[in-house]
Amino acid sequence: MFWHSVRYSAFLFLLVASSFATHCQVTQVRSLDSLEFVSRLDTIRTKCTYRKTILPEFETAIYTTLSYFPELDSTRIIFKRAKIKTSLNARPTMGSVLFRKRKNRTYVIRIKPNEGDSVATLDQAGFNAVVGVLGHELNHIVDYSQRGFFGIIGRLLSYTNKMGKRKYEAEIDQMTIDRGLGWQVYDWEDFVLNKSNAKVKYKAYKRSIYYTPEDLLLLIMASMEGK
Repeated sequence: MFWHSVRYSAFLFLLVASSFATHCQVTQVRSLDSLEFVSRLDTIRTKCTYRKTILPEFETAIYTTLSYFPELDSTRIIFKRAKIKTSLNARPTMGSVLFRKRKNRTYVIRIKPNEGDSVATLDQAGFNAVVGVLGHELNHIVDYSQRGFFGIIGRLLSYTNKMGKRKYEAEIDQMTIDRGLGWQVYDWEDFVLNKSNAKVKYKAYKRSIYYTPEDLLLLIMASMEGK
């Protein structure tokens, strides 16, 4: 109960703090399910929708998460369903990497449908957790956007071995915490490992590559103490 109280208080603090931002940020809300928040979604949508293709079923979560990434306002991002082997992933399109300037690249976030298989999916998770994992993937895009062609190839090559993959994902999780979405990514990992119907093999893979909820909790506490 103590950690639940701390998490909830920290989450409210992030929402309050966001109300003071002047560009593409979520305004202060007490509940992400409230009609008051939904009414404010129109403002967020107006600021954050440029060059975005959104999945309607995740509209609120996507726009809420995008509001933490004002530098991606003009970035072309396509959210779509895809039959992939993990919950979701983010990649630049190869054509835009080869033939366009960095600022004109197109990125795709592929989201696995809920088909009752061995992988945890967004459809099963709570809103806070969905925002967390979307924030993680948007940080992948931030990272890609800062790299040239060979830098992106280097990142993709890091996925060919477990050590490189673990190091890369740790960097992205730390970026997500630094962005102010630490509790949200904590909720996602807690959902996947402790509450989802994902198979044991998939959960073991997740533990071998990504920070566990316990790891994230320590990082979040360290981040809060440093401010």
